[in-house]
Amino acid sequence: MKKSMIALALFAATSYANAAAPESGFYFGAGAGQTNFNDVTTESHLKDGEGTAWNAVAGYQLNKYFAVEAGWQDLGTLNDTDMRGAAAHGQNIEVSGATLGLVGTLPLSEKWFLTGEAGAYQYHLEHHMAADHYVSDTDVTPYVGAGVGYRITDNMDVTAKYRRFTDIDETAWNTAQMDAETVGVQLTYRFGAKPAPVAAVTLPATIDKQTKPMPRPVVETKATSVEVLFGFDSTELSGEGQAKLDQIVSLSKQSDKDTLVLIGQADNQGDSSYNQRLSEQRIAAVSDYLNRRGVEVASIDTQADGETKAAGNTQNERQLDRRVIVTLTAETLAAVTM
Repeated sequence: MKKSMIALALFAATSYANAAAPESGFYFGAGAGQTNFNDVTTESHLKDGEGTAWNAVAGYQLNKYFAVEAGWQDLGTLNDTDMRGAAAHGQNIEVSGATLGLVGTLPLSEKWFLTGEAGAYQYHLEHHMAADHYVSDTDVTPYVGAGVGYRITDNMDVTAKYRRFTDIDETAWNTAQMDAETVGVQLTYRFGAKPAPVAAVTLPATIDKQTKPMPRPVVETKATSVEVLFGFDSTELSGEGQAKLDQIVSLSKQSDKDTLVLIGQADNQGDSSYNQRLSEQRIAAVSDYLNRRGVEVASIDTQADGETKAAGNTQNERQLDRRVIVTLTAETLAAVTM
């Protein structure tokens, strides 16, 4: 019996995704792989064997950990074989039907995750006992599954999946009883949106001014803040991010008492300790770039927040959480008053 897994490339339809709209919570997917029919008992010559499986799903993500999913699962065809292993004519069992279940997700990092699922399978079984004679039945049976997935982008996942279906029986005439297991790969597309461009934010200037009988200098304190955004699970500076940092470098050379504060953040996907390290690495990337460009400041303070300040619940919002906030505070002598 052939034991190697059949892994096929998959496609999930994405033509109706609206990139400007916030994440709706819906996703679609498709997969393919191999079915192992086991514990087969029939009134014909059929025995344990293999078939080609495929499935399609549509789901709604309730939160970070759980989703409700419906789909179509085709377990393929169990064929009778002769002594040489060739398919015999006229004897086979075909199984397909609808699934409805609950899917749980456990993040391991920002990209890797585990899945578990359980639900009901309403199947239709056709038992062909001869070329011109068959019986069929429709029934419901439970299924469970597990998998390991990799998030390719914010919108697209690929998952290696295992599913087990028990008690797939032809009960109308009691001609067939069996279980089935599937192993395969599934590609899933989640509807979301890209982040809107974020412009540099300049805080209003404040004047620390005191007037006394003797002449006193007026010190003007001005804070300029920019947000440097990062890609998914990335510490690499984009061209837009470098341009914002060049602005900070230029402003730092106009005063001798500048201070710089770098606050690193990550989104709320994945393990919290991993996100903490990721925010620290993003701070380091920004600091290294500023030093290479010759920033002139009296001091640099850093603060790595990890995912503690992350507020995003949609794809758009989560991308805005992947950032380093750079704030330059400068003091300049504005005038002398009496």
